[in-house]
This record gives sequence, structure tokens and C-alpha cells, in this order.
Amino acid sequence: MNTISRLITFGAAIATLSFGMGACKKDSPETVRDMEIELPEITILQYGKTAEIALPAALREAADLSLTLKFDKTDNVELASNKKLHEVLQAAVQLDMQNQQIAINAALLYPNAAPSVRNATKIPESYTATLSAKTATGTTVAEQDFKIKVLPGKVTIENVNTSNNILFAYALYSDKIVEFKLIAEDIPTSTTTWYIQPPAGQKPVVSLSGSTIQFSPEAGDPAQKTEHTYDLKPMLVKDGFIIAETDFRVVFIPQIKFFFGMYYPDLNLTIKLNLLHIGLSNGYRSSAPTLYPEQYKSAFSLVSVNMDGKPFDNSAAIFSVDEDTGSVRVKKEDSLKAGSYTIWVKAITSTGLEYQTDLTLVMSAF
Repeated sequence: MNTISRLITFGAAIATLSFGMGACKKDSPETVRDMEIELPEITILQYGKTAEIALPAALREAADLSLTLKFDKTDNVELASNKKLHEVLQAAVQLDMQNQQIAINAALLYPNAAPSVRNATKIPESYTATLSAKTATGTTVAEQDFKIKVLPGKVTIENVNTSNNILFAYALYSDKIVEFKLIAEDIPTSTTTWYIQPPAGQKPVVSLSGSTIQFSPEAGDPAQKTEHTYDLKPMLVKDGFIIAETDFRVVFIPQIKFFFGMYYPDLNLTIKLNLLHIGLSNGYRSSAPTLYPEQYKSAFSLVSVNMDGKPFDNSAAIFSVDEDTGSVRVKKEDSLKAGSYTIWVKAITSTGLEYQTDLTLVMSAF
């Protein structure tokens, strides 16, 4: 009887020990690894571009961890009705686990510090994202903030001078609409619109038609005799926020006259003297052509020479043009034959605009 009692007592002790060990195993805390995440402090890219940030090796090798991105350290700006910045960031900055990287699509974002043309709202100076690594039970083992900065996109204008600090163009007064085509470089435009602020204190002569700036025939000086300058800032906007812009200066100038002869501006009278008879082989120097207004005069050059309607071989430089005045010079040359010689002269104005005119010299032996 004592033996049975001792066996029962021993069995109960083993059962109690087993239960205690099981309970101890169940309640033991999860082992937390000491892990650091090293990411670039800031990634800078232009609107419309993409970028990738490689995940640190420690995270790539830890298959049992789950990664998440949060944006709660960035102001959740209201972008439009039922549209806030955090949801845009979630679509634009994503974990690409297949390629072990963070993918950034700046075309879905907005340039940082971009103002709204609708109200006083402004995009934050930068975007802050937080990468977290968690175990299967939800324990955070590593966390790192990194910043994203999106720069404004680029705007150019078709056939416009880009050598200055700002885009610059001359336009001739006309009774027709003057147009300039806007181009957004590498920017998807399906969700964007062009916007331009009318020049302050001036009559409304500037408008937009799609991506084209239009000046009405009433632009500038009503008499169309003096220069008039317009300083514009065309913008590309998305949800009212400026994603790309540029400064653009347009200077309207009078119609330029270029010909051989005389011009009387007070009478608007033109007298052309572009057909002259001269002696054969004697040499000749013409009067300078008229270029009006004179302040646009810059340089002249010879374009071509025809004789009796056919190209003339001027390799011996018998015909030349004074690059400062535009006058035509004919070298004394016995090999010249009687006939009608048409000399084409080009004027390159100070505006960069080019014009051509002709002078016909009928040569004969007197």
C-alpha cells in the first residue's frame, strides 16, 4: 500500500513538473533581434522621374520579417475633394519585394513647397517616410525615417531663344494671333492643365488654348511703332498645385522692312531701287539697303548670285556684300558677260530674325 502511495505521489510530481515546464515555455518572451536599417537620408528627383532605393542587406536576408512604409510624419495636406497627401504617397512610394527595393514614382507626387493657384495651401518642404521591420507577432525590430524631395518639372517653349536666363522671344506686330507652343519635358500631362496669370495692369491680350500661348492682334503698342514687353510665367498645374513653370519674355516689335531703296516712315512711303543698269566689267558698289527700324540692324551676308535666272559660279568672289552695311560690291572683272545678275542679300537683325532681299544688276557694254 505504501509502495502504491509513493508511486502515485511520484507520478503527480512528474505531471506537475511537466505542466510547469509547459507553462514556462508558453509564457517566455519573444527573442528581439538588434537590427539597424541604413537608408539614404534623402532622395532627390525631378517631377515625372522615378527612383529606386535598395533595401539594406539585413532586411533582404530576414525572410521572417514583414516590412511596411508609413508617412505619418508628413503633413496630410488636402489636395482636392476626397484626396489627401498620405494616400498619394502610398501609391507613389511602394515596397517592391520582388526586386528588394523601394520604388518612387515622382509623377504621382507634387514638387515640394509647390503652392496652390486656388488657395493658400502648400505642399510640404519634403516628404518623410518611415520603413518598419516587424516579426510575425507584430514586434518592431527596426525602424528608419528617410526623406524624399521632388523638384519642379521643366517647361520649354517651341522655337524660342534659350541662351538667356529666361526664355525670350521677339514677335512682330501683326493683324493675326501670335502663338507660342508650350512643352513639358518628360512630364505626363493627362492629369495636368496649363495656367497663365494675365499680366498685371495690362489689357487682356494673352490667353491659353490648350498648351499654346496666344497674343491677340491688339497686343502691344496700338500704333505698332514702338516695342512692348510682356513678362509671363506659364505654369503646369495638377490639382491646382504648380508642378512646372518658367519665366517667358515676349517683346513685340514693328514689322521690319528690308530692301534696296528708300523708306519714309512719316509717310509710310516705300521707293524700291532694286533694278539697276551698270557698265560691264567696270566694277561697282551699290548703296546700302534700307533696314527699318534701324536699331535692329546687325549684320549682312551674301546668299547667292544668279545670272539670267541660272546659278552663277561666284567662287572667284566677283560679287560680295559688306557685312556692316549690306552694300553689294562687284569686282572689276573682264571675264563677266553681259546679262542680268541677281544678288540675294541676307540681313541678320539684332533680334535674331533674318530677312532676305535682292538686287538685280543689268550689265551691258556701253
